[in-house]
Amino acid sequence: MIKEIPELSQSRNTTDNGKNSLSELTVNLTERVKELNCLYGVSRLYESSGLDLEKILYGLVNLIPPAWQYPEVTCACINLKNKYYQTNNFRKTIWQQAEVIKVNARKWGTLEVYYLKEKPDADEGPFLKEERALIHVLAQRAGNIIENKIAQDSIKSSYEREMRLRKKLQVEMQSRIDFNRKLMHELKTPLTSLMATSQLLTDEIHDEKLHKLAEYMWEGANRLNHRIDEMHDIVRGEIGSLKIKPEVVDIKQFVLSFVEETHPFLSQNGISINIEFKPSLPKVSADPERLWQIIYNLVNNACKYAAEGKRIDIRVDSDGTFVIIEVRDYGHGISKEKQRVLFKPGYQVSYRGEYPGGLGIGLTLCKMLVELHGGKIWVNSRHGAGARFFFTLPVIIEQKKKDSLRAKA
Repeated sequence: MIKEIPELSQSRNTTDNGKNSLSELTVNLTERVKELNCLYGVSRLYESSGLDLEKILYGLVNLIPPAWQYPEVTCACINLKNKYYQTNNFRKTIWQQAEVIKVNARKWGTLEVYYLKEKPDADEGPFLKEERALIHVLAQRAGNIIENKIAQDSIKSSYEREMRLRKKLQVEMQSRIDFNRKLMHELKTPLTSLMATSQLLTDEIHDEKLHKLAEYMWEGANRLNHRIDEMHDIVRGEIGSLKIKPEVVDIKQFVLSFVEETHPFLSQNGISINIEFKPSLPKVSADPERLWQIIYNLVNNACKYAAEGKRIDIRVDSDGTFVIIEVRDYGHGISKEKQRVLFKPGYQVSYRGEYPGGLGIGLTLCKMLVELHGGKIWVNSRHGAGARFFFTLPVIIEQKKKDSLRAKA
């Protein structure tokens, strides 16, 4: 009998071990490729536009069997609050893997994988430890997909709701515009006739008593006309249709002209005005008609609350970017609490338990007009120390350049 050479036997064993190692490595590599294909398929499903959540979940469970070690006997199911997404061959058996699906850190359902036939024991019954890791990742992905889809649906629902509300608001705004246009027409038509008639009467009547009555009639109609214009401006400001026509304004000359023009009214009410100007004031960008309206409302407001002696200060300053106009009275002042609501429509400050009359929309309109100019308006006051109203107007760009050059020189 020929004896086997020891070296040859050892070489054969080494070759067999190498073949086994290579075979095992090939199997492991194949399994990992299957897992990667599964994860890639899930990503492709989610990225596919136009797929709803139900189709994505059905697609996900059908990607699972090919990724497991024995695809021919593998089935899967996603159970979301008793709604099931499962493979066609799904059937529950004793050979099971399961993982909780969480949405926003709360249990939302489960992902279950079953073998339909008994298979050799591995790491977790017949299942590999890599399959446990994979089902865990898939459950996480499913939870993330559900979270994102819920968020997307919520955003879409909010957007659609916003569009419906916007359309409704546009209809309501247009309806309000139409109503106010008709209302202004109905109020203005007879009022214009009344103003013209009362003006004619003041010119034609020579009897002193009747002439005085005609003047009262004209003043009342004119005051009502002014209130209607203010109401119309407030409505247009609220719906964004109030516009200004800015031009270059010499603010010092403008304020002097305003004081001169309103002097008879102020004198009649016992008001004295002190005016202060910073030297070399720059020109501003403003709508002259609206600027007159702003200053008039502030001065008129100051007249109502001025203390004994009825003095009002108007100061004009500049910081190079804005001109700052201050209107100050020496009345009883305004508390911090009331200052917070001072510019709201209809609000009035009482004086000695009484209200000065009017609609309480003058300051609201001032705020709207100042902001349309690109400026700001505010008040500094404390109870018992009068009130100082400030507003700003933008300086003309070219004027700012000239002032800068003058400062450097």
